[in-house]
Amino acid sequence: MSSMSSTEVLLGHPSAPAVDRAFHWLVAVVCTFYVFIHLYLGFYGSPDSQLLNALHVNSALAIVFMTRPAVARGNAIYVPLRFVDALAVLGCLWCAAYFLIEIDSWSMRTLVFRPIDYFTSILFVVLILEACRRAVGLVLVVICVVLMLYAMNSDHFGGMFYGAPVTPTRLLQTVFLGSAGIFGVAVSVMTQYVVLFILFGVLLNAVGGGRFFTRMAFALFGHRRGGPAKAAVVSSAMLGTISGSAIGNVVTTGIFTIPLMIRLGYRRAFAGGVESAASNAGMISPPIMGAVAFIMADIMGVSYLSIIAAAAIPAALYYAVMFVTVDLEARRLGLAPLPRTKIPPAWPMLKREGYFLLPLVVICVALTMGMSVIVVAVLTIVTTVVIGVLRRNDRLDPVRMMQAVEETARSTAGLSATAAAAGIMLGAIFAVGLSYQVAQEAARMADGHLWALVVLCAIMAIIMGMGMSAAAVYLTLAATVIPIMQLAGIPQMAAHFYAFYFGIASNITPPVALTAYAAAPIARSSPVETGLFAAKLGMANLLLPFIFIYHPAILLEGTPVEIITVSITSLLALCGFAVATTGYLFRNLTVAERLATAAVSALMFLPEPLTDVAGILLTLAGVLYLRRTAGRDPVIARKTPVRSETAGPEGWLARWARKRMEKEDAAAVDAIPARVDEDSLLEGLFTDPEEDTRLRPDTRIAAAATWIVTFATAGIFQYAGSVYLHARNPELWTALMLVASVVFVSGLMIAMRTLGGAPAAQAQRQS
Repeated sequence: MSSMSSTEVLLGHPSAPAVDRAFHWLVAVVCTFYVFIHLYLGFYGSPDSQLLNALHVNSALAIVFMTRPAVARGNAIYVPLRFVDALAVLGCLWCAAYFLIEIDSWSMRTLVFRPIDYFTSILFVVLILEACRRAVGLVLVVICVVLMLYAMNSDHFGGMFYGAPVTPTRLLQTVFLGSAGIFGVAVSVMTQYVVLFILFGVLLNAVGGGRFFTRMAFALFGHRRGGPAKAAVVSSAMLGTISGSAIGNVVTTGIFTIPLMIRLGYRRAFAGGVESAASNAGMISPPIMGAVAFIMADIMGVSYLSIIAAAAIPAALYYAVMFVTVDLEARRLGLAPLPRTKIPPAWPMLKREGYFLLPLVVICVALTMGMSVIVVAVLTIVTTVVIGVLRRNDRLDPVRMMQAVEETARSTAGLSATAAAAGIMLGAIFAVGLSYQVAQEAARMADGHLWALVVLCAIMAIIMGMGMSAAAVYLTLAATVIPIMQLAGIPQMAAHFYAFYFGIASNITPPVALTAYAAAPIARSSPVETGLFAAKLGMANLLLPFIFIYHPAILLEGTPVEIITVSITSLLALCGFAVATTGYLFRNLTVAERLATAAVSALMFLPEPLTDVAGILLTLAGVLYLRRTAGRDPVIARKTPVRSETAGPEGWLARWARKRMEKEDAAAVDAIPARVDEDSLLEGLFTDPEEDTRLRPDTRIAAAATWIVTFATAGIFQYAGSVYLHARNPELWTALMLVASVVFVSGLMIAMRTLGGAPAAQAQRQS
């Protein structure tokens, strides 16, 4: 039962042992509390920001320790280490109580640091680092520890790393109390925006939104040449608007797209590479961008709307180039499309389920009207809940809401721990002014050569991004690489987007390539080969950043004419590189033709109007030439798919990547069947899945009771908000949010277990 959610154990499996039920009840209550304090913020406003941030981090840490054990169940030391996990949860409780008690004298701790402050701050840092290790691995933890040791011993280093060291007390105060430390921008943004938007994405997926996007992608492009590959690109683009998880996109859409690509005739590694590269773009796709959009807006001091507007054109170009690449590959291989008769038409589906697009419309309209991001998040959540409740089939009920709440908390807790760890890193950097020193030295080494500086920054960003989440790598780069670029005179928007794009490139570039390691088991291909194809298909991720530097108009930093011009030339240039790497346009290209295509495409990257005009004219001439000579090299159709049976990955790097994926709840990819049937895949995609009756109220009394519990919980919210309890008495407000969480979880459990809620419960009573 360890693989089940706490909601499933409590409401769908009443025969579980009492100890298990008690543990999962506690997990469900903490997860609910974690989400409720953010929901309250969206509807009624925030209590003291420092208190809210403290509650956010401590509840996230507790969730990590409860849901991500140090070792797997069944290990000989599982039980002793779970005792350590229990102590860690108690430590989170102590830290939360400390913040509640010290809320009125918080600012005094910078002057008087007592023994209890030393103990709590050290405990808090240790808990954050351990939770971060469990959530995302050792990389960020090692960086944090090294930087803290450096801050206290910077006078023992030479060159640009020499500086005045800080005392342990000063370091703890900076990390523990300062706005540049744990409770800095990353945690603040997580608290205010990210949790609400992730809840929106989880709810939309729970009511069928994610499945609708995948169906629409197949309905639009599945019957075209290379249809499954194009559907993978389009569905990842759609899902990217509500999810910033690259691995999440792989396992959501890849179970359909990858087997169908292989069935159609694509190489296994190529099919995995398509899904990997397409899913990685979820982190650059508005409006979430892997939670980076909100953090970026805060750090840059610009509006959130400005960030997602700037990200729109590059994201569209990325997907457009991928679309062209898979089309060229399909034409080169002579792949036949999927039969149109097996794929329902798009228009009837859009008329029947087009309401799933309404939340995205609400986001666009609300942002255009100038509403705050928090209000936009609340509106989209309310819209999604209304859609779910009004659906005729598979309606959203309180039990599924509880599932969504728990899923949101579990998926966000690790990110919150990462944000807190990034705050430790940033606090150590700013304590000794390291970012300014490194920026000065890098600018001196480049000696005025901009190209050398940006190449150096790209290498640094790729290395720092290995194995880290999007938010963590961006925060790391914001303290290291981005100041270097801004000191060299690169515009702020261009510097931030440049570093971020290269920071996430490690997801599709070997040797790390986490998305490739996620797609490889589905494709049954080599992870390294899959990663190489992902890097080839996602080359826009490596080329677009240079356009940001030399053509900042692509980020809407220019006149309308400049924006249109750079968008067109960039698209042509990137498509030219796609032709060069694929080796096909109307016919197979010779090596000389491929090199000439790459050279002509490079002309349009240069920031000169003359080179743009020359590149466009030469591109047109080349297209006409290849079109006229197309008949000289007929393509031989390949009807038999390549069946490369590659053994599973081995070696330390493969083992590390697999553990990393498991920590992101991506281990389910190993359960994908080795051979699949095209008809059954398509039937499964376009057929609504059967409802899990274990988590459905089985009587009208039970259903009514679940809604009564939900309205009672909403009444607690309304009372607290009506008397401004969060501002008048934060301690009582915290207790009331905990009571609301207990009422919601316990009330639903009682309704499902005693009022004929679940068939499993009825069967147990009858037996």
